Amino acid sequence: MAMRAASPRGIAGGRGAERGGAAAIATAFPCATTAGLDILRGGGNAVDAAVAAAWALCVCEPSASGLGGQTVLLVHDADGQTTVIDGHSCAPAAASLRTISPSEQRRGYRAATIPTTPATLDWAQQRYGGLSRQQVMAPAIRIAEAGYPITALQHRQARWVADHLRASSAAELFMPENVPPPVGFMFRQPELAATLRRLAEQGIEDFYRGALAREIANDMRSHGGLITDQDLAGCGPPAERAPISTTYGGFRVLTVPPPGGGAQLLAALNVLARLAPEGCEEDRRQAIALATSAVFRERDLNPFAPLDPAGDDEGSPLSAAYARRLAAGISARRDEALRVTQPAEEPGDTTHLSVCDRHGNIVLLTQSIQSVFGAKVAHRRLGFLYNNYLCTCPRTPHEHALRGGCRPRSNVSPTLVMGTGAGRGRPVLALGAAGSRRIISALLQVVIGVLDRDLDVAEAVAAPRVHGLRGRKVWIERPAASEELLDRLQRRGREPIVKPARDFAMGSVQALRLFPDGSVRGAADPRRDGTAEVIP
Repeated sequence: MAMRAASPRGIAGGRGAERGGAAAIATAFPCATTAGLDILRGGGNAVDAAVAAAWALCVCEPSASGLGGQTVLLVHDADGQTTVIDGHSCAPAAASLRTISPSEQRRGYRAATIPTTPATLDWAQQRYGGLSRQQVMAPAIRIAEAGYPITALQHRQARWVADHLRASSAAELFMPENVPPPVGFMFRQPELAATLRRLAEQGIEDFYRGALAREIANDMRSHGGLITDQDLAGCGPPAERAPISTTYGGFRVLTVPPPGGGAQLLAALNVLARLAPEGCEEDRRQAIALATSAVFRERDLNPFAPLDPAGDDEGSPLSAAYARRLAAGISARRDEALRVTQPAEEPGDTTHLSVCDRHGNIVLLTQSIQSVFGAKVAHRRLGFLYNNYLCTCPRTPHEHALRGGCRPRSNVSPTLVMGTGAGRGRPVLALGAAGSRRIISALLQVVIGVLDRDLDVAEAVAAPRVHGLRGRKVWIERPAASEELLDRLQRRGREPIVKPARDFAMGSVQALRLFPDGSVRGAADPRRDGTAEVIP
């Protein structure tokens, strides 16, 4: 990716430098938004701000991300180039059906992949940022030392997993006095602060090949985990990859390739373009539910499908033939005839942030430890939770099947919408989401709300959502659950499940709407604790 260097390095300049546009950031927690905002005000570029906010989220949103997880970025520079920084993690070498039981895949030390978040954040910032490592990590260290007040959502999340946390040393870190911390409790993390300070001073190498790596490997050994010194030492920098894309309604939509969920987002957009739902809300919501259900069902039925957008392979999620086939099945009601078991919807907690700087650089960053509080086990002395990404690896033949070195499938989909025609090459909408499979349905509805319905981005993010599961169930947030929509779905053989308004399970979108005059509108999802800020 060619980028015009800042001083001494990094992204800046380009067409955006002449625009002198607004800077903005939207994250899932106020402390992280403030961290990124301070970096932007202090002269950092979008990568500096995104990485500072991501380190902060490792502290103030520990249920969703942390040093023990993975991170993926989509970076668009001011000269118009876009790249994916792919920090998807891998299973340890010893992972296998023999060494990991089904229950051990769900939680505990053997559920963890090799953490890539520290390596990915540092590599991206050192390569494309303009500030020092110490500068971008300083906000996270301050938050860990000084603490932050526990929110109502965080209290609920701790209650959900309290018994699992109590079964390990994680409770000592995240449940003072062995109970979920009450709302307003000032939560401090001295152990994590010390780890972050060491990384800032000694370098991220220490996490993979130094004293911290030895501590992690020893912790794994003493608790029956599989990650070794060799696994950590073999964790290299993230890969830079080209984004995948499709056109929708005169716009170009770019997102991340597998093992992320971008292919399913683009496939669903292609299916919806062919269904062309009528103007009423019920038509649109039914089409969204059926399209999301269809693309996920296809992903499970055809795990080895090629990713060939240029061809006409009915099995390739980005091909026109694939979209025609799924749309035709939905229109002809053939999708109801499929015999599909009703698996439980995947758990999953993730976090996302979107940021742009005044030069026109944009960074979309999604990171996760998979489930709420990850593997529910932590490194007690270093202060962070391990992920449980191996829970997403099938135990049957599959591209992402459980084995040594496998890359678990994820749904992360940082997404950038670009104008075409007269607005060719101009970013219009930058967004991403948390929520496992609901990432795709949430992003789909926000993209359609802004592009098709011309909603304000905050209105599109807050609007009630639907989500089609792989089988017959359809989740619907209460404000959208009209009698007409429920009746339509039931006549299609679906089973509507009405969720509360702005339900946690329906995903969390952080988005930026970018305008030709350089102004920006930010939106943080009201389903979680996020905030958005703009520097005019």
